[in-house]
Amino acid sequence: MRPKNKQLSEKYKSFRLQPDPFYSSRLIQTLFNKFIKKGKKALARHHMYRALTFYRMAVRRPEMFWSLIHMLRRLRIQFLLIPRRQARKYINVPFPVRRNKRDVLNLQTIYKAVTARRERTLSERIQLELLALTLTPRQSTTLRAQNTHLAQVYEERVYMDRR
Repeated sequence: MRPKNKQLSEKYKSFRLQPDPFYSSRLIQTLFNKFIKKGKKALARHHMYRALTFYRMAVRRPEMFWSLIHMLRRLRIQFLLIPRRQARKYINVPFPVRRNKRDVLNLQTIYKAVTARRERTLSERIQLELLALTLTPRQSTTLRAQNTHLAQVYEERVYMDRR
């Protein structure tokens, strides 16, 4: 007999990601975990907190968490292109993304954009990418990458509808 969901969640409660101690948010904790390099947790935490305090001052909102959530909602990826075989060739088919996978994909695109930036320190890169996402979206490399992805998905959906 299979245990109920309550028992499962209690059993695996310790495995869930614990929220960030300073901001008490799981979202910021996952963002922080992306930037840990070679096990240097303290250094990554230093860069993240520095970037987030600068971001909060630049946005001029004490509730920085809500602006981050709003920004991630704008980035939300709805479909992924998955290659499927049709006859002898492969075609890209748009496939819907699960809800919990969307946030992970958003953080991965932000991480790629931050690492592609040319600023000197990691905190500067994070600051400028977050500011570009919220204030000037045209300068953000994350949004540019997502827009190209959306264009590809749209192309494939139109191509699939024509057949």
